[in-house]
Amino acid sequence: MGATGVRAYILAVVSLCSVAAGFGVGCGDAQADTLEWALVQAYQNNPSLNAQRASLRATDENVPQALSGYRPKLSLTAAGGYNYQSSTSIFPLGGALVTSPFAQNFYSRTIGATGTYTVFNGFQTANRSRQAESQVDAARETLRVTEQQVLLDAATAYMNLLRDQAVLDLQRRNVEVLTEQLKQTRDRFNVGEVTRTDVAQAESRLAAGRSQLLAAQSQYVT
Repeated sequence: MGATGVRAYILAVVSLCSVAAGFGVGCGDAQADTLEWALVQAYQNNPSLNAQRASLRATDENVPQALSGYRPKLSLTAAGGYNYQSSTSIFPLGGALVTSPFAQNFYSRTIGATGTYTVFNGFQTANRSRQAESQVDAARETLRVTEQQVLLDAATAYMNLLRDQAVLDLQRRNVEVLTEQLKQTRDRFNVGEVTRTDVAQAESRLAAGRSQLLAAQSQYVT
């Protein structure tokens, strides 16, 4: 199955699980141990994919911004505030100078609007629009590459887990066999059929088997 087919398959599984959830049917419990459900979880919750999707949405916003060059622009300005004016007038009256103070508080406000429409700007708007659309196409392809890599990593991790589980089961059975062999060797030693060296060798093989079992357990947990 190609990368496009895998992506379509994942989307189909996600859609089916969404429909099932709408009817109260859970997919997680029934398919939690399957490869399909592991791929669905990776496709929905992987942080790299989520980051790339957010990046694509941000890139999409560049297209309407570039297309805004074709549209008229309207700017509004407004200003207002209280003003205080104080003055003193001096004038002669009857051979003397008379002062007359004057004070006033008033509120001023201004409102303005400016509209512009670009008729021709040297094809800048057209070129910016094409550039933004090309960036969106590039971001979509980057998202597809990320999807393919994440799905591959998820499938690889799942198969590695199955392998490590099989190795762990094998090592457990190996320890059981070596334990039984040690028991039989000790019984034969008690009746004089083998020497103490044979017992020591059986104990050594069992210790090595237990070491391999612990290593397999560590790998499985990892």
